[in-house]
Amino acid sequence: MLRASRLVRGAMVGFIAVAVVSVFQCVAARAGQFHACVAAFTCLAALCLFARAWERRQPVAFRLGPDGLTTWDRAGVAQYRRITGCAQWSDRLLALTLLSSGARSVSFLVAADAVGRDTFRELAVRARRGARAYL
Repeated sequence: MLRASRLVRGAMVGFIAVAVVSVFQCVAARAGQFHACVAAFTCLAALCLFARAWERRQPVAFRLGPDGLTTWDRAGVAQYRRITGCAQWSDRLLALTLLSSGARSVSFLVAADAVGRDTFRELAVRARRGARAYL
């Protein structure tokens, strides 16, 4: 799990760097270096804030329920969500579609090496049963 978060964080940093350089080049060609620096800094600040907020909302723990999952994010907020769909790729990845109380669906990916083998198997079985009710 730690390795995946480093990869995602690295990809996010790379995206932010490309976006900031692109904004700088576009604004510099039309308005000059000073305005380009201001626009690039503004873009950097906004993207860093959004990336941090997104990272804090990502689930870090979950608990299996009878027909859904309770997930906790880094801020400590717990949400119960029903399982409405699932897909499994060769015992390596489980993609769940979860429905929150506000009728908003969210994707939840579980890598097989992120949890124990028995937990992954139990989650896959419960996900198929939960998704069958909505198919």
